[in-house]
Amino acid sequence: MASAPPPNPITIEEGWEKEILPKAILPLERILNEGLQDRQRRDLFGPREYVHIYTICYNMCTQRNPFNWSEPLYQKHNETISDYLTRTVLPSLRNHHKEYLLVEVKRRWENHKIMNEWMRKFFMYLDRSSRSRCTTWSNRTWCRRCWL
Repeated sequence: MASAPPPNPITIEEGWEKEILPKAILPLERILNEGLQDRQRRDLFGPREYVHIYTICYNMCTQRNPFNWSEPLYQKHNETISDYLTRTVLPSLRNHHKEYLLVEVKRRWENHKIMNEWMRKFFMYLDRSSRSRCTTWSNRTWCRRCWL
């Protein structure tokens, strides 16, 4: 699926700060915060955008040590979910009461499922490779546990 490894190793800063964060995570958060239509759920990222981010993650996870960034990427994935819930979702829920709170919880839960879906897609290789080497939760399980 993925192309040959890049000639120069991708650093965590290059991969995360210059590619994954600005091209996947921040746009996903922005779209979820602004609201989306039902038809947009599948079209949040086009095939080229998706494959580009997936390939960056794949390459970062398959580089030889000391340039294998599987564990730092796994941590950044988990931090992204936790930070988004703490920074965005929790304050939003605190600002609503009674039936408006229920409406907001439903909206935020639907958004969380969408975020979980796209994070799973972007980090699919990381999920497969990290679970085979250690006993940590899958990315999907982590996303759901964070909500609780």
